[in-house]
Amino acid sequence: MQAEFFCLSMSPALDATVALPAWPSDGAVFKDVPETVNVGGKGLNVARWLALRGATASCGGLLGADNAAPFEQELAKYNIADAFLRVPGETRRNEMISTPNGSFKLNRPAFPSLDTAFDPMQALETPAKARQSSILDSRFPIPVAILSGSLPPAIAKDFYARAVERFKSLGWTTVLDSSGEAMRLGLEARPDLIKPNAEECEPLVGFTPKTPQDFRRATDILRASARHVIISDGGAGAWFDGVFAAAPKVEVVDTTAAGDTLLAEYCWRTFGCGMPAPDAARWAVAAGSAACTMPGGAPPPLPLVESLTH
Repeated sequence: MQAEFFCLSMSPALDATVALPAWPSDGAVFKDVPETVNVGGKGLNVARWLALRGATASCGGLLGADNAAPFEQELAKYNIADAFLRVPGETRRNEMISTPNGSFKLNRPAFPSLDTAFDPMQALETPAKARQSSILDSRFPIPVAILSGSLPPAIAKDFYARAVERFKSLGWTTVLDSSGEAMRLGLEARPDLIKPNAEECEPLVGFTPKTPQDFRRATDILRASARHVIISDGGAGAWFDGVFAAAPKVEVVDTTAAGDTLLAEYCWRTFGCGMPAPDAARWAVAAGSAACTMPGGAPPPLPLVESLTH
C-alpha cells in the first residue's frame, strides 16, 4: 500500500523556543538569552515527519512573501514539494518560553493584514491540479489531504468544510486537525479522520473528556461526523476510535509539534503502510512523545521513536 500526502497549513509560523534561567518577575531583564528557531505550522510539521518516514509529501497553504526563504529552504531540505501560495507580508513568528519552573507559549495571529476579499480556495488549486494530472498513477492509489491548524482572521470559518468537500470530490482521503468554529463547521463535510485534543472537544461535544467513559462518549458523538476519531490527552496518551494508547514517559523539553508528529505517524502507518490500527496507535504515541524531547518543534530522531515503541 502506498499513499501520497498533501498537507495544508494556512497559518504556518517560525517557532522559537526561548530558554530562561528562571520564571520572570515583574520588570525582569534576561541577557544573552539562547533561542532555537524552527520552521513550523501544523501542516508543515506533519509534512516534515511524513517526509522523514519516506512518504511522498507536498505542503501548501499560505506563506508571507517577505520571509518565505526559510520555509522554502526547509521544504527543499526534506524533499517536500512546495505548493504554497505566496501572499503579501510576513509569515508569523511564535515563541515558546521555557523555564525550570514551567513554560508558556505566545501564538500570534496569522497574516493579520490579509484582505478579507481574498479567496482562500486558491490555496487548493496547486494540489488539486497536480493530482488530477496523475490520477491514474498506480504508484499512489491513496491520495491523502491533511488539513491542519488555525485559520487567519480574514478567512471564513467554513473554509475547512469547503476544503474537505473539494478534496472528497476528487477522491481524496481527508484528515482534519483544527479547533473551535473552524473544526465544528469542518465536521459538517464529514472528513475521514479528525484529531482534536481533550480541550478542543468541548465546543464539539459539549464537554471536556476527563475519564475513560468521557473519552469513549466523545468519540461516539464525533464518529457521527467522521469515520475515525483520535483524541489526544496530553502526556497521558491518546484515544483512537475509543481505544486508549498510553504514551511512553519522556523528559519534556517542548510540546510544540507533538500532536502533529503523532498524527503524521498514524497517517503514515495506516495509509502509507497499511498497519493495523492498534499497532499504528502505538507508533503514533511514541512519535508524539519523542517530539516532546526536542526544542522548537524540531523532529525527533527516528531511533528514539523506535526505542519508545518497544
